[in-house]
Amino acid sequence: MAIDAANAALDSLAVAGMVASDARDAVTLVREVESLVRRARSLAVAVVDGIDRAGWHRADGHASAKVMVRHVARLSAAEAGRRMADAKALRDLPEVAAAYRAGRIGSDQVDRIGRMHANPRVSGKVGGQDRNLVQAALHLSYREFDLKVSEWERLVDEDGARDRNQAHHDKRDASMAQDWDGRWRFTGSCGSLAGTLMYEIHKAFYEAETLTDWEKARAEHGDAATVEHLPRTDAQRRFDAWAAIFEKAAAARAAEPGGSIVVANIVIDQATFEEEVRRFAGAAPSPDRPEPDIDPQPGTRLRCATVDGGHVDPTEAVAAALVGHVRRVVIGADGVVTDLGRRSRVFTGPAKLAVRLSSTECYWPGCHVPVSHCEADHLRPWSGPERGRTSPANGGPACGRHNRFKERGFTAWRDPGGTMHVLRPDGTELE
Repeated sequence: MAIDAANAALDSLAVAGMVASDARDAVTLVREVESLVRRARSLAVAVVDGIDRAGWHRADGHASAKVMVRHVARLSAAEAGRRMADAKALRDLPEVAAAYRAGRIGSDQVDRIGRMHANPRVSGKVGGQDRNLVQAALHLSYREFDLKVSEWERLVDEDGARDRNQAHHDKRDASMAQDWDGRWRFTGSCGSLAGTLMYEIHKAFYEAETLTDWEKARAEHGDAATVEHLPRTDAQRRFDAWAAIFEKAAAARAAEPGGSIVVANIVIDQATFEEEVRRFAGAAPSPDRPEPDIDPQPGTRLRCATVDGGHVDPTEAVAAALVGHVRRVVIGADGVVTDLGRRSRVFTGPAKLAVRLSSTECYWPGCHVPVSHCEADHLRPWSGPERGRTSPANGGPACGRHNRFKERGFTAWRDPGGTMHVLRPDGTELE
């Protein structure tokens, strides 16, 4: 096969080594290897394009070709999205596609073109720039290329400040994302009026936080108080103002007719909880506590996180537990909740939470819907000959789409180690 030959050629290159003999050789090596990388990625883009056109993703319940490739190739959502956007753009840009396949233009340039093509207000006009895009990608630095493309997109996209602002309003967005070390980041964008109103609200809360700090400083230092005496930095006050807005909104929601208190469920394993309590009490760390390992299997593990898997610092979690409400949760070796403090005959309340605690996302292969957005699905149907029990051991978190997809003959089961398996109607397993 051609792929076997390509793998053999890459093996030969690896054996030969990629160490340059001098500066001129280094330049040549960078260019030639980069051309190979570009050509290989163009093939990866062609793969997702072929899957999308043929619809092969539908057979295994994947929502799209992008989702299927993301799962099978173990890609990030961002990279899978870039490949899908590139594939759609290259359908309208044959010259760009040919130059990419030949390794003449870079993947970054193609990704930028893909993002531009995904803009529905300009996608119909991108094809007319096919040759110009190739020439710009060949002769300009990436920064210059990006500026040129952005300038053209702005000119074609909208005519006048009103239209541009309407687009910002239509594309308004806000998100919170957690880094690997537990830190949260906030991003968002909106139109001018909504932003102005939110800015004024935040400014009022920020001024209240600043006034509180000055009152504390003056109470301690009198009229001699200066900015250096304020207990918080300006950045800390800005964040605390945001937090105060959220807390006020949550309290208002709870007070509304039909409203409810917003609750964050934190799951922490017993060993971690006990170790933190020992530390609070001033005791030395437990000498027999083993070093943590990365466990590739589901089941019982060191854990201090939200039900969706978001990391929570154990010190903060235990401190909150010592002054708040604690609910006992017992998790078996397969990661399934066996006891949640009280029993329930249906997947509601604590029973539904128990099912969700078995994972952080939908159990369907390739689906990453957070578990907080999933339904509690009976693995063995409650109705019919199997008469599956409504218990956490017979439950799994499934998004609404894949919960309904099981009606097509797919089945799911959990092995003793806690790993979920989904079988097609013909008995073969989804991978």
